[in-house]
Amino acid sequence: MLNIVTVCGAGVGSSMMLRVFAQQVLAEEGIQANVEASDIGSVSADNYDVVITTSDFADILRHSKAKIVRIDNMMDKELLRTELLKVIQ
Repeated sequence: MLNIVTVCGAGVGSSMMLRVFAQQVLAEEGIQANVEASDIGSVSADNYDVVITTSDFADILRHSKAKIVRIDNMMDKELLRTELLKVIQ
């Protein structure tokens, strides 16, 4: 099972929205994964297979062994689907 984390500044706004969207996409695709939300200050990105975040935080996490999905338009669920499926398939 994949371990995925969504990351934002405080861990309660955009990361929670991305978490919900990611769970919806994964369910629609029949992919089992554990999806959590976190803030940039406390996330241990190496503990995850995939990190979903904005470009600003992606640059901070770029040395992680996790695959990084950059999503700057949080409302674009189809972009999230496309980018997430690219890194997990």
